[in-house]
Amino acid sequence: MTVLVDAGVFCAQADRAANRHEVAIDALQTIFKGEYGQPYTSDYVFDEAVTLTLARTENHEKAVRIGQRIRGEDGFPSLIRLQYVTPPIFDDAVEVFERYDDQQLSFTDATTVALLRHHDIDSVLSFDDDFDGIIDRLDPATVAERNP
Repeated sequence: MTVLVDAGVFCAQADRAANRHEVAIDALQTIFKGEYGQPYTSDYVFDEAVTLTLARTENHEKAVRIGQRIRGEDGFPSLIRLQYVTPPIFDDAVEVFERYDDQQLSFTDATTVALLRHHDIDSVLSFDDDFDGIIDRLDPATVAERNP
C-alpha cells in the first residue's frame, strides 16, 4: 500500500491556527508509522503547499520551513518520496483536468490523479473530496483515528 499526501494536509499540519491542525498532525503520524505504506508527494503539491503558506502567512520563513519539512531537510526526518510531473504525466493531467470538469479539480489535483495512475500509488491523503469518485481518497480524520 502507498499514499500521496496532498498540500492541504501539509498546510494544516504547519499552521497551528488551522481548524484541522490536530487532525493533520495525527494523520501524518499514522502515515509516517507506515500503516499506509510508503508516503509520497509531488513537486506540484510541494509548490502548492509552499505558495499557499507564503500567501496565507506573508512569512517567507514559514514557507521555507514547510518546504524543508516536506523534503526532510534541516532536522526534519526524510520520510516522503517526492514524485515529479514528467511530460507524459503532465499530458495525462491535462486530460484529467479537462475530463473531470464537474469535479472542480485544480490542475495540481489533476497531476495528483495522473501520478497515482502512473506510479500505482494506492490513494491520496486529502481533505479535498473533489478526488472522490476518481481515485481512492483517505480522509485525514479517519486516518487520524488510527493514531492513539
